[in-house]
Amino acid sequence: MLNFHKTFGDFDFNLLLGQTSEDTKNIRQNHWGYDFVTAGTISFANIANENKFFTESTIRRRLIGVYGEFRAAYKNIAYLTVTGRNDWSSTLPVENRSYFYPSVSGSLVFTELIPKNDILSFGKIRASWAQVGKDAEAYATNTYMWSPGAVSPGFVGIGNNWTRGNPFLKPEIQTSWEVGGEFRFFGGRLGIDYTYYNSLTTNQIAAPRLGQSTGYIFMSINSGSVSNKGMELMITATPIETKNFSWDLTLNLSGNRGTLGEFMKGVDLFYVTDVQIGGVKAAAVPNGGYFLGITGDYWKRETMKDGDGNVVKDDTGKEVEKPDGRYVIDETTGLYKTTGVATNLLGNREPKLIGGFGNTFTYKNLSFSILLDIRKGGLIYNGTEYLLLNNGLSPKTLDRESVTVEGVSSVTGEPVAYTYKAGQMYMVNNAQKSGDYMIQSYWSNYATNAYNLLTDTNWLRLRAISLSYDFKGLFKKQSFIKGLTASVTGTNLFLWSNYKGMDPEVSVSGSGTGGSGSSGIDYCGVPATAGLSFGLNISF
Repeated sequence: MLNFHKTFGDFDFNLLLGQTSEDTKNIRQNHWGYDFVTAGTISFANIANENKFFTESTIRRRLIGVYGEFRAAYKNIAYLTVTGRNDWSSTLPVENRSYFYPSVSGSLVFTELIPKNDILSFGKIRASWAQVGKDAEAYATNTYMWSPGAVSPGFVGIGNNWTRGNPFLKPEIQTSWEVGGEFRFFGGRLGIDYTYYNSLTTNQIAAPRLGQSTGYIFMSINSGSVSNKGMELMITATPIETKNFSWDLTLNLSGNRGTLGEFMKGVDLFYVTDVQIGGVKAAAVPNGGYFLGITGDYWKRETMKDGDGNVVKDDTGKEVEKPDGRYVIDETTGLYKTTGVATNLLGNREPKLIGGFGNTFTYKNLSFSILLDIRKGGLIYNGTEYLLLNNGLSPKTLDRESVTVEGVSSVTGEPVAYTYKAGQMYMVNNAQKSGDYMIQSYWSNYATNAYNLLTDTNWLRLRAISLSYDFKGLFKKQSFIKGLTASVTGTNLFLWSNYKGMDPEVSVSGSGTGGSGSSGIDYCGVPATAGLSFGLNISF
């Protein structure tokens, strides 16, 4: 790395040039065997050689990069930074393994150009534009076969691996820009920091689940683009400040709108994870749809009709249902009719707004802090309730004496209502069904309707609360102990939410492709634990 610095009058210049090399090698070895020679001695050495097996896999990748950064400043007024980096990756095809990504940012402290005043103490506006490149996982360009194995007595076979490689992969590029400003008023007693950002990821590298007519389950592709737009706002203030008492507060708010742009033709939904609970899936919708969408099954409602009594259909030929129409009763089951597929778009899992609100009160050496966590909107699916309903463990299933379904007949379209009582028999689709069976089937049918288990969730969470005392006044007459602070802190003590499940802050699996994973799907998740801790800090 080389670093150059030079000053010309009121101008300050810096130039940084560097190179980086990363070599990664992962070796996985697997030793296994069976039938110990001496019973009771659990050791790999106690297995006959013909019963020992050994496998080894090696993953290697290399990334070479060169980079530079130029910085210029004029007094304490204007700042400019320009960067550039070029990487060469071994995980991409030879013709695409080199990719360059630059950035430029600048800021202006405009309060240095205006007279000092008691209102606006500091003001800065800023803007930036940047690109970031990303390579693929090791060997994503290759297609492999499974190792030979016995497929039936006397036959050995091989087959395609689950994932098809792509020898034409391109690097993933994220292009983003943002504008914002930082303002402080009344000598720093009030501060406002605002940012608007826009990010577009193109040639996103993914391995989505596609039609198995390709001969594979997954396929490494440059899938398309992902767009994120949003705002961030931070407000800091000191409403009260006296000799012995002060009150400081901080409010953070942010909102993001993520959409999936152009995608592979013929793919209407991009499932970013294999998580499927009760027919509900985490899905991204191509061509401008929700990136954090959710799909699933639901009860059908009566359809809309035109003036001639014909069923209204949309551009895709799908029948249009009345938003507040009556449910359709399936005469073949005697229960509510479902769509029968899990590809219906139900809504968006992304919250409209998240934030935090912190307050700190200080009186002499005593300090009290409280931090609240805020969320507004975003669907959460209660998969735990789905499991309980299907096993008769939900409080909703306590009344097992009777259930009633009412709506319109799937055959005649006329209003109907059926009541099923325990201990009685009913004729359903020319077959005898017991009332007990119909009641149990009703709750399974109830759980199939994803809308029964979806909540547009809001919450206010007491994230942390702390009380501390500084005993610094006790050690003025000696120099061995410099300070002593005692504190007690509680975390996740209370949650106020319209969500009726265990904890709305859930995700069934990891980040998934593109980072969306299965956030917003609650399935037997362990809620965040409440904590209480005591601390003693001594400095010498």
